[in-house]
Amino acid sequence: MYGIFLINDAGETLASIGWENLRGDSSLFGGFLSAVQMFIKKISGTEIDELRFGDLKLLIGRAQENYVVTLHAFDDPSAEEHNRKVISLITEDPEVRLDNGFLGLVNEMVTHEEADVEKVRSGVRGWISGDFDEAKKAARDWGSKVF
Repeated sequence: MYGIFLINDAGETLASIGWENLRGDSSLFGGFLSAVQMFIKKISGTEIDELRFGDLKLLIGRAQENYVVTLHAFDDPSAEEHNRKVISLITEDPEVRLDNGFLGLVNEMVTHEEADVEKVRSGVRGWISGDFDEAKKAARDWGSKVF
């Protein structure tokens, strides 16, 4: 999974990670997605759940009133499972502060080995509860692996 984007109905990108895997402005992406969804819904009564851009696949789902877009390689066999897990984790606690840091922790939980998941989950719990020391430690551990 290359990225996660959280976009509201108005087309505002509320949080994102992995934007560097696309070209352009993340705020334009949110507006584009919202406009396409409104147009398709008006003509067909349904919404788009998948888009393909070259070798990239975008899976689109809902978490409350927001769109959740996950970015994948076109041939990624885990794409749909990862998209479902991301949506599940985002909707798990409605009190969570949905921002880039939280999406980074969700990405870690979805894409890494089971041994790392509990460490990241404790960081997410800290993020939710306001214990930012625990969340910062999980983010620092994640950052040391990525960078």
